[in-house]
Amino acid sequence: MDSSEAEAKPEKIAVIGSGTMGAGIAQVCLLAGYRVTLQDLKQEQVTAAQDQIARFIRRMAEKGQLETAQAGAAISRLSVTTDLAEAAQESVWVIEAIFENMEAKRDLFSRLNELCSPQTIFASNTSGLSISEIAASGGRPGQTVGLHFFNPVPLMKLVEVVRGSDTTPEVEQAAIALGQKLGKTVVVCSDSPNFIVNRINRPVGLEAQQMLQDGLTAQTIDRALVLGAGFKMGPLMTSDLSGVHIGLTVTENIFKETGDPRFRPVSYVRKLVRAGHTGKKAGKGYYLYPPGYEAPIPRQPDIELPRQEAPARVAVCGNSPENEPVKEKLAGAGCLVKESDSRAELVLIPASTTGNYSELFRELKSRFNQETVYVIMDPLASVTEAGFQSGHPQNVVGLCAPLPFINDKFYELSMGLETAPEAAGRVAATLEKIGYKYVVLPESPAGIVLRVICAMINEAAFSLQESLASVADIDTAMRLGMNYGMGPFEYADRLGVDKVLAVLDFLHRETGDPRYRPAVLLRQMVRSGKLGRVNKSGFYKYGN
Repeated sequence: MDSSEAEAKPEKIAVIGSGTMGAGIAQVCLLAGYRVTLQDLKQEQVTAAQDQIARFIRRMAEKGQLETAQAGAAISRLSVTTDLAEAAQESVWVIEAIFENMEAKRDLFSRLNELCSPQTIFASNTSGLSISEIAASGGRPGQTVGLHFFNPVPLMKLVEVVRGSDTTPEVEQAAIALGQKLGKTVVVCSDSPNFIVNRINRPVGLEAQQMLQDGLTAQTIDRALVLGAGFKMGPLMTSDLSGVHIGLTVTENIFKETGDPRFRPVSYVRKLVRAGHTGKKAGKGYYLYPPGYEAPIPRQPDIELPRQEAPARVAVCGNSPENEPVKEKLAGAGCLVKESDSRAELVLIPASTTGNYSELFRELKSRFNQETVYVIMDPLASVTEAGFQSGHPQNVVGLCAPLPFINDKFYELSMGLETAPEAAGRVAATLEKIGYKYVVLPESPAGIVLRVICAMINEAAFSLQESLASVADIDTAMRLGMNYGMGPFEYADRLGVDKVLAVLDFLHRETGDPRYRPAVLLRQMVRSGKLGRVNKSGFYKYGN
């Protein structure tokens, strides 16, 4: 081979580990023009991965996503081996994608340090283990970086570049350039347990699990987050697909690492895992997956409300702007809607500034009969307590549109301890009459959507004040890594940072659980008037 041929030879990347992640990383490297050697311990493993990669690339050509010649050239650049030294030879990058065990990774990088050229850059695809610790064992901490891809690698657009304590700026920039060449959107973060996505998403799963333990059903929680928060899939169903045990391990690792109650595992999940109910593959998880059924089967039934007639006359207390769309819809559906109507069958009550409804109910009882249904439109009010204050607890129902900027036609319908199913049924019939979606749940502090979203925002705020990553990178990572409707800071600015803080303070008071303590950054922003879109300054700045 002459010198010109050597210069034209594509750069080589060694991918260590031929499982789902390793094979996916190898595939995107091949398609970006690199030579790839895929290494694993057993020949049958690397051969199977090689066949799978070739099959996927040929399928891309068949679909017209790739020229046939390009597909053939990409496949020809792949070699496989069980010999670590062979994989290391000539590699400009080594990307590790073995199982999540620190000792195994430390041993691997120590061996690679002896086998690789001094110029080779080391990268780990770990989803949450310390890059700094891995780097120290590899003998070249300045040349070690995290490259966290997401599954399935060929389809997911995100990669997290993770700076170790000693990663040089040149290696960080090289990792960013590599991620971009592979066609990925790159976000950068410092070395911290679980990095961006797996850390900031942790409260989403934990809150869903805690509500499940507290008596809500999995399907109610998931449906609320899909309809009310813009999630592509609910967190409990997502966990069933990825493995309940895997999520529990990640949670236990970060809880052990930090000792912070924000990451405390939920005992109900441990019970599921110990019983072997680890998700779809096991046939049982948060849902049941019996043979022959295409859709998952709920473990517990939803709250069933009796069919009722929608009220013909509705009274609305006050002129809350949040109630205007509902008033218009009700009027359009033929309901007589007035601010005061003694014959009203249903009364909409906006949020109280004090949270105390005693005085209001004293007035309302003199104007309405004992059959009137009262609807508390305050997510931070106790329906049970309001029912006690009313003197007719069977007639008090909670109703909340948690994120109207995502879906203003979705409501959470909450029942207090003494709410009559018939009263809740009247409210459900009203929502159905105007074409709104809803879920029914027993009273739960702050409901479902606000509780989950505000917990996620809080974790993002903690991450930002710890300089984990930038506002833009955190939002980008969560949108692309989890397919959420918005990033946490976008949710916060639309909801209002002051409202986020109010929800967290309420949850902290109501439950006594320290995991709801708000990040100091949120209090500082509220005190300085950075409330979000409402005043054009929050986590982002907004023009006219």
